[in-house]
Amino acid sequence: MTLTMKQANHSKYLIGSYISYVSVYFFGYLAMGAFIAVLPVYLADIGKTPGELSFIISASSCFSLIVGPLTGYLCDSTKRPRFISGILMACMGLFSILFALCMETWLLFLLQGAAMSFYSATMPVSEQLAGVSPYRYGILRIWGTIGYAIGAQAAGIAVQSLPPLALFVFVAAAAFLTTLSYAWVGKPVKKVMPREIQPESASPKLTSLLKNPHFLLYLLITLLAMGCSNVNSIYLPLLLNDFGVPTSVVGTALSIGTLVELPIILFSNKFMDRFSSKTLLMADTGIFTLQYLLYALTDSPWIAIVTLVLLKAISTTLLAMLNLKVVRNLVNPAVATVGLSIVNAGTGFGTIVLQNAGGAFADRFPIQALYLIMTGFSLFTILLSLLLKVENKEKVFS
Repeated sequence: MTLTMKQANHSKYLIGSYISYVSVYFFGYLAMGAFIAVLPVYLADIGKTPGELSFIISASSCFSLIVGPLTGYLCDSTKRPRFISGILMACMGLFSILFALCMETWLLFLLQGAAMSFYSATMPVSEQLAGVSPYRYGILRIWGTIGYAIGAQAAGIAVQSLPPLALFVFVAAAAFLTTLSYAWVGKPVKKVMPREIQPESASPKLTSLLKNPHFLLYLLITLLAMGCSNVNSIYLPLLLNDFGVPTSVVGTALSIGTLVELPIILFSNKFMDRFSSKTLLMADTGIFTLQYLLYALTDSPWIAIVTLVLLKAISTTLLAMLNLKVVRNLVNPAVATVGLSIVNAGTGFGTIVLQNAGGAFADRFPIQALYLIMTGFSLFTILLSLLLKVENKEKVFS
């Protein structure tokens, strides 16, 4: 009886603690990093062509078009985002194991789509929890970076040295631990800002999001920016393999590159609320453009690896933080979760189109030619960023 009481007390102290928030980010990103970091190499190793590879990986974006907004709506309407996210992460773990046991392209498409869209649907919830937690965003989000780095490194080693099933069992274990972490977080206790206090009758309709021209413009920008970024995630490991870089080294480079974003996240309170969304977005799209151009023009594996380490994770992480900042300042807090989910769904649509077009292109032309086209898309997002207007009213990262 005494032991049971002690365990209950430990659980009580864990709920809502810093370590509970850390666990959500660490284990969630650990699962994602292990699943996606070297997935293109794994699929190539089991005999999938670039076109099949792009088709399989685009599944998560197809599924996210429905799963993301639906999850956001359920979270906002039921007020049980942690419960729903926990269920989705448990399902991700199950589907990741089934993924390792299949070889058929259509089955791989369905399982990859289910697993990763379920994970993606939980990301707006994690961001919202961090944004209203008693702890500063940066000191929570850095644990996601550490988790992703460990997952990417583990994936590189597993694909090269262990049976494929070992990698996906590792993914499943991390996903199930994330499910437990959502239960540990407890109800957020951060004080409510004045802008967040809304009369019950003032809750806006979801259609208000689609009538906001600057929200729609931001949706287009992220569609192109993250669509190209996801294409980059697929073809960069293959480009490095073409340069003769071993898969384990690719995993190491991805891990180190992920850790480079740590200071960006840790000190996000120093610049994310200080600078305007337009300034940050133009800087970020400039980073995307520079890295694609370097990948397109270099014939040196070392330049490609250095570019990966210094620029890849920083650009995607900055855009993810911008999603939270822009949506919180553009839409009513009552529909903030579904707003983030719609942004993710728009990203998914862009990924579907660009990944499948990229796969068809890579079947006929060198991968570096694909990066030239992505450079052009990225330049276009810089021009679109000039038109965006977002007030800097709400501090999210301080």
